[in-house]
Amino acid sequence: MRYVQFLGNEQVEVREGPPPEPGPGEALVRMAVSAICGSELSAYRGGGRVGSQHNPGHEMAGTVVEANGLCRIVEGQRVGVQVLIGCGECLYCLRGDPKHCVRGASFLQNGHSEYVVAPEICLIPLPDELDWETAVLVCGDTLGTPYRALQRLGGVQAGQTAVVFGCGPIGLGCLTWLRYYGLRTIVSEPHPYRRALAERLGADLVLDPGAVDVVEAIREETGGGADVCLDCSPEAQTLVDALEAARVFGRVGWIGEKALAEVSPSRQVIHKELIVGGSWYFTAADFHEELAHYRRGLQIRQLITHRYALEEAPQAYQQFASRESGKVVLRYDSKPGETQHRGREG
Repeated sequence: MRYVQFLGNEQVEVREGPPPEPGPGEALVRMAVSAICGSELSAYRGGGRVGSQHNPGHEMAGTVVEANGLCRIVEGQRVGVQVLIGCGECLYCLRGDPKHCVRGASFLQNGHSEYVVAPEICLIPLPDELDWETAVLVCGDTLGTPYRALQRLGGVQAGQTAVVFGCGPIGLGCLTWLRYYGLRTIVSEPHPYRRALAERLGADLVLDPGAVDVVEAIREETGGGADVCLDCSPEAQTLVDALEAARVFGRVGWIGEKALAEVSPSRQVIHKELIVGGSWYFTAADFHEELAHYRRGLQIRQLITHRYALEEAPQAYQQFASRESGKVVLRYDSKPGETQHRGREG
């Protein structure tokens, strides 16, 4: 079995080892595609656990090759793999929301591996109409987390103006949903590649926070503030900017992970009567709703800008860490040099 191993200090290797064995109620899934997420960069740079066959890959889709006592999943079935595992008994787990398990959710990782073992509860059957790359987007953070954010906020309507702060893959996913819903979109992004990519994906106005006062520019453009602001950046300042740029009675979604940010609740939230909500992950029910939108015309493949064979994982991570990419995927059916559209949008 081939798998990605993190070595720290931005060093990655592809190694060989025995495939894992599924226990009772588990399946062995042969990966077809996995996607790199920004949350992996801490481990990539050395800030997380490394070695011992560990990689934090968690967006993946493949085919079940062995089913050990499963009820609804059979061998040969194509599946997306969710990565949060709860107790299965508490209120949140019974609602299909294991990330909030009262006993604490565990994480299924090592997703950038040729074979992955997953409990049945983590497996989402895929319809035949979804190719692998579309499947990993619909089953992954890029579309799932922004979709849940917008559902949590509610009241998002066509014709409103929305701002996305930070256009990494999650921010690009937000932009995709906002355009699909018919909102006018403004993007704030410091990196030139991602600003250009946001323009290609249809953003109506793209701002460089290093060149302009973003909050003032948004207020001027919208006549006082945006209806919806989505913070998708790891920087503390963007959370504050999202509150400042929202109009009275506006809605603000916090998606980008950060430990601390300095907020003035009275002035920035209470007196403006903002609706504020966070979004961390998504549920299997969200997947089925996303799938319905895809069938109605949601365009998503353009979010993938780079494709690599598994053996090219070191180059894939280097590309992603440079921020000169949208979504980067690893293809397990490709050999080095065979991936198409690598380094191009499409």
